[in-house]
Amino acid sequence: MVLKGLVQRKMLKLPRGQRKIAEYVVRRPHEVAVCSGQELGERTGTSESTVIRFSYSLGFSGYPAMQKAIREELFLPESSFAQYQDEKLALGDETHLYEKVMEQDVKSITETARLIDPADFDRAVRELVTAKQVSLLGLRASYPAANWMKLMLGIVRDGVCVMQPQSEDLVQEVCRLDGRSVLLVISFHRYLRETLMITELAKKQGAFVIGITDSPMSPVSAHCDLVFAIQSPGQSTIDKAAPLFSFMNALVAGVAVKNPAEVKKRQDVVREADSGFYFLEGIDV
Repeated sequence: MVLKGLVQRKMLKLPRGQRKIAEYVVRRPHEVAVCSGQELGERTGTSESTVIRFSYSLGFSGYPAMQKAIREELFLPESSFAQYQDEKLALGDETHLYEKVMEQDVKSITETARLIDPADFDRAVRELVTAKQVSLLGLRASYPAANWMKLMLGIVRDGVCVMQPQSEDLVQEVCRLDGRSVLLVISFHRYLRETLMITELAKKQGAFVIGITDSPMSPVSAHCDLVFAIQSPGQSTIDKAAPLFSFMNALVAGVAVKNPAEVKKRQDVVREADSGFYFLEGIDV
């Protein structure tokens, strides 16, 4: 299980009471998936409050969120689109369906922002500012997001590229990464084996790896220096779009704020080179 790897990475840093819970979760995840926080505390000789603190230590918003992730890992079917379809049908076909969907998006963005560790965010921005090269990896459904991030991050710094699955050998590309590089990887359920393998290789090459995923327990997390979990009501990648793009926008803003002189310099160069080539201005319509 992915859960086992996550807990083992955290084990040595946990207080004694939380280590008891960690051992129980690794040995009996099926029981944890269905028991309450109070019951788990009793079974481990701790308390419900210790169970809650343990959930926080793993990066979850609380015990219910951790339990939900365990259930999904144990029982979730391969495809999540059926779940997405059912959830949207439950909203009804009223005229103002868009309001309900957009309200869900707002809640997802708010919850994602609430769970971000400020120190982790600052570290991510610092690495994105100082890296010699930033590579972006997002395959299949995550590729449009990686490409958008490349375009936006490319406005505020040099040396940004997105790995092109259609036109190049990704393994050869990742072998060019080193200790001066950052790999920002986007990986959501259903997790692609190729994404995991490339991320693992990038880490072995010495790159600093930033993961944007849907759970601290996702497979790619094992090979990341920093992990940011995007929250949404369902498992579908479609529901992740609003909070994902909002978070990426925050990263770009962070880089721009950290290095305003370089951003202005790049804007001046682009403005001078443009000379009306791309845009029509001042034309009456």
